[in-house]
Amino acid sequence: MGIVNAKENIFLEIQKMKQEYITASELANSLELSRSVVSHYLNELVADGKISKSAGRPVRFALIGGQKKCNFIGANGSLKPVIEKVKAAVMYPPNGLNILITGHSGVGKSYLAGKIVDFARQQGIIAQDAPYKVLNCADYANNPELISSILFGHVKGAYTGAENHTEGLLKLADQGFLFLDEVHRLSSESQEKLFNFIDTGSFYKMGDSSHVQKAQVRLILATTEDPKEVLLTTFLRRIPIKIEIPSYIERPLTERLDILRLLFYTEALTLQKDLRITGPAITALVNLDNQGNIGYLKSIIKVACASAYRQQTEANELVLDVQHFGLQVNAGIQELGQLSISYTRPISTSELDNQSEYIGELTELLARLAAERDSSLLKLIRRKLIQSGDVLAEWQLASSSHYLHQKLYLEIIEEKFGLAKSSYLEKSAYGLYWQHIRLKEDELNSLAALCANDFSRAYHVSKCFYKELAQYDQGDYRSLVILLTLLISEYIDEKIKLRGILVAHGSGMATSIQKVVNSLCGNYIFDALDMPIDSGIDCIIAETKKLLSTFNTTNGFVLMVDMGSLGQLYAAIKDQLDGDLIVIDNLTTLTALDMALKMQSNEDFKVLAEKAEQDYKISVQYYEGFSQAPNILISCISGIGISERVKEIIEPLLPPTIKVIPLDYSSLKEKITTKEWNYFNNTLFVLTTMDLDSKLPFKHINLYNLLDTDGENTLRLWLKPYLSSTQIDNFFKNLLQFFSKEGIASRLAFLNPDKVLKEVEDINSKYEVFYHLRLDGKVKLNLYLHIALMIERLMVQGPNNFKAELTDSKEKQFFMITHSIFHPLEIKYNIHVSDYEISLLYELFKQFI
Repeated sequence: MGIVNAKENIFLEIQKMKQEYITASELANSLELSRSVVSHYLNELVADGKISKSAGRPVRFALIGGQKKCNFIGANGSLKPVIEKVKAAVMYPPNGLNILITGHSGVGKSYLAGKIVDFARQQGIIAQDAPYKVLNCADYANNPELISSILFGHVKGAYTGAENHTEGLLKLADQGFLFLDEVHRLSSESQEKLFNFIDTGSFYKMGDSSHVQKAQVRLILATTEDPKEVLLTTFLRRIPIKIEIPSYIERPLTERLDILRLLFYTEALTLQKDLRITGPAITALVNLDNQGNIGYLKSIIKVACASAYRQQTEANELVLDVQHFGLQVNAGIQELGQLSISYTRPISTSELDNQSEYIGELTELLARLAAERDSSLLKLIRRKLIQSGDVLAEWQLASSSHYLHQKLYLEIIEEKFGLAKSSYLEKSAYGLYWQHIRLKEDELNSLAALCANDFSRAYHVSKCFYKELAQYDQGDYRSLVILLTLLISEYIDEKIKLRGILVAHGSGMATSIQKVVNSLCGNYIFDALDMPIDSGIDCIIAETKKLLSTFNTTNGFVLMVDMGSLGQLYAAIKDQLDGDLIVIDNLTTLTALDMALKMQSNEDFKVLAEKAEQDYKISVQYYEGFSQAPNILISCISGIGISERVKEIIEPLLPPTIKVIPLDYSSLKEKITTKEWNYFNNTLFVLTTMDLDSKLPFKHINLYNLLDTDGENTLRLWLKPYLSSTQIDNFFKNLLQFFSKEGIASRLAFLNPDKVLKEVEDINSKYEVFYHLRLDGKVKLNLYLHIALMIERLMVQGPNNFKAELTDSKEKQFFMITHSIFHPLEIKYNIHVSDYEISLLYELFKQFI
């Protein structure tokens, strides 16, 4: 290698390197040059502003702005779809696709064009020394002849003053890229010539219609205008890839902070000074809405840094306050923390987007969880989520966005929802927030259903948190809500059945009580609504209904208010409720705490209402009832989980006016025993896994009867007013799959389906032999489902302490034989089949024995 070209070759080697930083020794070995020569040219490249070097030993060098890749702030965030389209266009065989970039002035169109060329070089799609030519069409908009000459070239005498033959940019850009900025300023004639070149790869110089010129050029075009309004339709058709870059203020908060960080680092490097930008200044800059966008930001940052440098010449660190930028912070805007920049600590856009192996491993685990609900896999994912904070560097943890994240995590999750014990997870949550982790749409839907059903309280807390924290975009928001739900779910008691809201007038009154109560309980019990001091009952009703729409109130609901008409409140919100309601007037911290402790211990709802009226000596009203909307009840003896799954099958098919409500079987049985028929006033029909008395005053059917023609026809008739025939067909198709052996196996979280179903078959056989039975297919299927899930449930949750009172000799015999049949499994799986579980099995068997 000649020493003459050493500097250029060193720079090209750095551009090609895979790692972010490199030392002089590593480059010397790679290029087979002496270390002293490499060090000399590296220092020249630093002086040229092409690379940066770190302090300390060994000295490490890096490209400024991550020049080695097609990097762009937001490439893995809000602009990910844009960057993916760009990459596809560059790599499209054989010669790529032409690209049109739109967006307001200063958003980074020219910068992105340069990054596209860098990416093409890095991928080996064009040569490292391939040309990249740039033309701003606006500079020649008033001289169409001149711009045509610049683009296509001209021969001597083509026009007045054309004294020589000249090559145009198309020829000069052969085998490379041509970037035409403000392309809408091209005349119609030039646009026509250009689209002919796109079609044929050939063109003519001005003044020469005989000699065809050839070139292979990839075009990047940019405009601030609506392309449909300013470009010829025929020309626009030749540009298959069209992308838009949003304005600075439209970018997510985190990306605006990244942009500021990169701009300030550039100035710090120029000044060779560390910078500290105060919180108010960062807050003003991140909320700046100016037509000049990033270009304007660059300008005012440069002026502010120059002013601070002049004022603080002797300081090692320049401090910039809001006054340096001629800005002010508007009232009501959440203030961010300060930003510190070290000129010796290089920053690149790849670092700001921070992709890692960690993301790939985590998303793979989440994809598996979306496909199969496995408790051991869930534990593994939680451990992986906790590790997300480990990938963060010190500067990331000291950033303005982390300052805001910490502040909101403390206020919302730790204080408002009482989860102080989860404080150590804040760093992990920020790691997830930082890394732009986005799940696929089908995985999002599956995991969202899992969170809503199994971790509804944690899911609600996560939604509340991310409503206050600025997001990248909607896709990231949904992914982050799911990730945070899984992360904090171990710290929220999902077994608390009742939901409750505190409503009080005055700034922060209800929230203050909520913080005290939830913190003392160490868990999320209550939500809160702070109402303006002059708001009346209508306002309270509207806000309460809005919050209620996000809750499952099947198990009951507690509303505590500081004032208002109880009857009026109930009448207004009853349509939003699916269960019983207690309304308590004259809210205080003491009464809220007492109620919270009772809710936390899952006291019976009626008992809780009676105690409230006796103990508080204030106005308490208990309203008994079920869903006020038309509803379908699902009650499975195998547990509420099965009912939830059936709900997932039918609910998406129904109009939103009809609710599908899972109901615990013991609750259903109690209502029937006590003949509380008003409970079913709005119930269209009940689906259950037990045969109910045909004389009951409401429609009902055993789910397993739907596997028979008569049962299917009955339900089709009931569903006909609400569903199309196609929807009904889909329902039965999904239900059949659910109640197949394969469907049962898919619902086992961690037990081996083949082994456990074989064991369940043996159990059924023993009952058949003892009682001389021959059970039909649908009964066996019901038993398979019930017993398999019972074994797994007992392994996870342990036995219920219920003690059965046996009065019937047949029942006593069943309990005795069941203990004997299940004894081998109890030893194998280390479980105890309690009286409660045997009583459920008896319900299934008693009609046959």
